[in-house]
Amino acid sequence: MKLKILLCLVFTVVHVYGQKQPKNQELPPWEAGMLDIHFINAGRGNASFMVMPDATTMLIDAGDMNAAEFEKANFPLKVSPALPNNSLRPGQWIAAYIKQAMPLNRKPAIDYALITHFHGDHYGNIEKESPLSASGAYQLSGLTDVGDQLPIANLLDRGYPDYSYPVDLKKYYSNNLTFINYLAFINYQQKHQGLKAAALMAGSNQQIKLLFDKSRYPDFSVRNIKSNGSIWSGHEDGISTCFTQEQILEKGKFNENPLSNAIKISYGPFTYYAGGDNTGYEGDFYPGRRDVETPMAKAIGKVEAMTLNHHGNRDANNDAFIKTLSPKIVVEQSWCSDQPGQELAFRLTQKNTSGDSIQVFNTYMQPETRAYLGFWIAKTFKSLEGHVLIRVMKGGETYEIYLLDDRSTTLKVTNLFGPYTVNKH
Repeated sequence: MKLKILLCLVFTVVHVYGQKQPKNQELPPWEAGMLDIHFINAGRGNASFMVMPDATTMLIDAGDMNAAEFEKANFPLKVSPALPNNSLRPGQWIAAYIKQAMPLNRKPAIDYALITHFHGDHYGNIEKESPLSASGAYQLSGLTDVGDQLPIANLLDRGYPDYSYPVDLKKYYSNNLTFINYLAFINYQQKHQGLKAAALMAGSNQQIKLLFDKSRYPDFSVRNIKSNGSIWSGHEDGISTCFTQEQILEKGKFNENPLSNAIKISYGPFTYYAGGDNTGYEGDFYPGRRDVETPMAKAIGKVEAMTLNHHGNRDANNDAFIKTLSPKIVVEQSWCSDQPGQELAFRLTQKNTSGDSIQVFNTYMQPETRAYLGFWIAKTFKSLEGHVLIRVMKGGETYEIYLLDDRSTTLKVTNLFGPYTVNKH
């Protein structure tokens, strides 16, 4: 009897403090009232999938890039392996993951798809040999692969319908197969599948909302923080401008990253930030970049959790941004051997303004990256590979973090951290 009691106590401690869980344990299903934020690691860019408290779903980005081409152009940098394997394209693996993470009482579907900006590691990369959809109307990679398998009700990006900022994108990207294909995908899905498309409106908290039981969760909201050069003012639906059209252009060219969309999710006291590849530095060493993080931080305020801007690269997540948001949980969606930059990794070893150590979960850290960071930094990361799930409990006061095996085709738990109690600001 004493032995049974002791074993129960040991299991309880393991569950609470995030020690190793039995491998191949099935992920417990989402339940009504939970907020699930999945970071899907297919090895080729960003993809996160959310199930909101009333079962409304949202996908943020669905990356697929040409790893061989990138490595050739950027030697000696290395791209993470295709995960769980290369038998399917990354977009197909993302769709397969979503089908397993859906609420049990819903057919697999995406209510909102948010594309932060037009880079392949965020919405797919199309080449001449990319396969055609069954309709023949568009080619398949990243987002279009996901949308070919799962119905998307609402698509939000930074430019619909005219795509005119900071220049006429249809002309600027006229030789860009990926962007042209993206427009063809939207056109076909609108005509044949009922897709609705719109540009993300900075400042709004009504564009992304609960669709099935909003009245039951009045303390849940999604605030649009930024789109292009417009940032939420921090008051009602007001916006301010963080740069002009002239400032973002350099001899008629521009970088997509500082134009990225960004949002903040609030559920009771729990808050979460996501912002694509927004940047925090500018100048001769950062061509095409702008410091949009400093003005964004003022509007965002403190958060409980966030995903790093621009995969943790050196041009993002500046000191003011990290200190102002002061997260307890940071997720790094990385795919390259120079992610994170070492100076950022140092910043993430600091305590936040509440006195808590920042806990960093990395979806994939290369062995080379661990070497240049130094073991004393790398060992502070809570994970170095795997899908990451932040599961917020009903009401938003507590949450847990699951690590899932990214080399498995099913959702298998490898570790569990928490429960955490939200710091109420």
